[in-house]
Amino acid sequence: MKIIYRIKNISRPDRAACALIIIFVLIFTFLSFGRHDSQKSYLNDLGVYDQAIWNTLHGDFMKASSIMVAEKNYLAAHFSPILLLFAPLYLIRATPKWFLFFQALAVGLSALPIFWYAREKLKSIAFALVFLAGYLLYPVLANGILYDFHEVVMATVFASFSFYYLEKGRDRLFIFFALLLALSQEHLPLLVFMMGLYLIFIKKRKKFGLIVSLAALAYFFLVVGVFMPFFSTTGGQLALLLDDPIYGSRYAWLGKDMPEIARNILSHPAAVLKTMASKPRLDYLFRLVAPVFSLGLFSWPILIIFPLLLINLLSANGMMFNIFFYHSAVLAPFVFFSSIITFRRWFFPDIFLRRIFLALVAGASIFSAYFWSVTPLSPNYKINDFVPSEHAQKMNEIKKIIPADASLSVQHNLGPHFSQRKEIFRFPIARDEAEYILLDESNPFSANPRQLFGFEYALQMKPLEWQNDIEELKKSEKYDLIYDQDEYLLFRRKK
Repeated sequence: MKIIYRIKNISRPDRAACALIIIFVLIFTFLSFGRHDSQKSYLNDLGVYDQAIWNTLHGDFMKASSIMVAEKNYLAAHFSPILLLFAPLYLIRATPKWFLFFQALAVGLSALPIFWYAREKLKSIAFALVFLAGYLLYPVLANGILYDFHEVVMATVFASFSFYYLEKGRDRLFIFFALLLALSQEHLPLLVFMMGLYLIFIKKRKKFGLIVSLAALAYFFLVVGVFMPFFSTTGGQLALLLDDPIYGSRYAWLGKDMPEIARNILSHPAAVLKTMASKPRLDYLFRLVAPVFSLGLFSWPILIIFPLLLINLLSANGMMFNIFFYHSAVLAPFVFFSSIITFRRWFFPDIFLRRIFLALVAGASIFSAYFWSVTPLSPNYKINDFVPSEHAQKMNEIKKIIPADASLSVQHNLGPHFSQRKEIFRFPIARDEAEYILLDESNPFSANPRQLFGFEYALQMKPLEWQNDIEELKKSEKYDLIYDQDEYLLFRRKK
């Protein structure tokens, strides 16, 4: 009865905000499930998470043979103990869709503090709802949700709530969400460290801020210096610094280890700044703030994301400074908190300016969602792109043929449907060792070639090389073609 009473007493604005968030979660759950069922998710990365949790429940703690680095334990590649929360769900039903649903839910819930903060600062429900809608339209979030699952996308909810409760002075709730944020991935304690500095210099809470910053920094160095090397199978060096022949290093150009990278950044600042000022990186920075009419640049909370921006901009991998991928999703709450503060400081006294610039923020949000998202809002996508074809649905027949304990080399976009096994590899890796090889000659993107990530991206290799590999396998003395229907090809290694 108490719960019913509380629901009835929720204000209309809160109901409107909750309705928008529920609609958002339902839409993105549908889209992410549909993308997965349409064979447009990937072994790297959705299959990695699926395999790591499945292996954990079958005696191999966080083991994943399909990681895109040389490591075989996920916690050596990315230290994300938050993922263990998914293990009990796999006891109910083992499916990677748990990851997709909770990612959409987490991003949706991360909008609540944005709405609360805007309502409190701007003293207007209508203005708060505009910022809420802008946040839900923010392409960085949509694109993160629709690129498989990643803990840095799910961590938006922890980042959003932790900063909100920091601002409210509710220390216990801040510490709770900051702890969850730090546990989400190895570099996210740096956000907590910066929030500690924000407490010291902006909120003037020096003692508490110092404790927060030192604890976060200590945990960060403990993770990269002790925990990740402990799980490593490559001699303890951080996986993202290894210059692997298959997957190039993101930061090896800066140095072989953290101390050398720090020295090179400090001793060659001009070279670093030149890299950070390249056109793709400047374009990335523009697209991060353009949806809020660049208001986020002019208030202190934006500085909290500085270490993560540096990590993204210094990477040799272009995915990290591109809003069409997932790496920047966790920055979104701080862009919007900062924008709300700027909006209040600049336009609050003048109702005319408030309305004009609110309209500009709304227009920029709609513009960016239309041109820079991978959703059906974009002219490059349509709802049918997220509806599985009859061909895709026939994959269940193949699942019955491949033994659960068999090793498998599989086409990248088929991988997360078969990743609940001890050994799985992205084809053509292990093509001569795996017990089974599964490929699909159909193109799931053929109905709409305007999609940003097409068949070549899904294959992670040149189509001509892929086709040559297929022809070689058909002639191979090592493998028999045991299934050849509806363009699916299943090979079994000869005994």
